[in-house]
Amino acid sequence: MKQRILSLAFLFCLAMTLTACGGQNGGASQDGTAGTTPMTEEEYMAEVEAANTAMGEAMTAISGLSATDEESFRAGLETMRELSAPLRDLASISNPPESFAEAHAKISEGSTLFADSIDTLCDSATALLDGEMTAEDYSTAVADCVTDLTEAATQLSEGLSMLEQ
Repeated sequence: MKQRILSLAFLFCLAMTLTACGGQNGGASQDGTAGTTPMTEEEYMAEVEAANTAMGEAMTAISGLSATDEESFRAGLETMRELSAPLRDLASISNPPESFAEAHAKISEGSTLFADSIDTLCDSATALLDGEMTAEDYSTAVADCVTDLTEAATQLSEGLSMLEQ
């Protein structure tokens, strides 16, 4: 069981690395939905940068997870859950610059899928630790989440590369 949890952490870090490498600018949105006037490109990029910073911090925290220390691992799961907020904030921006509208659509879709996958991974790991999920069901859930995380990372990378054009 502990090996499976360690594998989950590794896969999560891998997916996060793919996403972080997708663009040099990343960003946790602090107030991405304010107003109907389109954001400036600089404001939008600041939101992307803030989300990227938050993701990097979460990756650092996750790298310290120990599969042999359940208390530490549970705390790490909560850190992983916290990563959902900046991704959801970025996805919720309703007024991106017009020139970034197509890129934002991909970024928004990828951010939402990534956040949903993180939540599902954390729920599954917690259920496994609590004895509420079998190892077989957990393996299936992890495989499904890895597929979703890979798709999310692809969408984020595509969206971020569109911003650089």
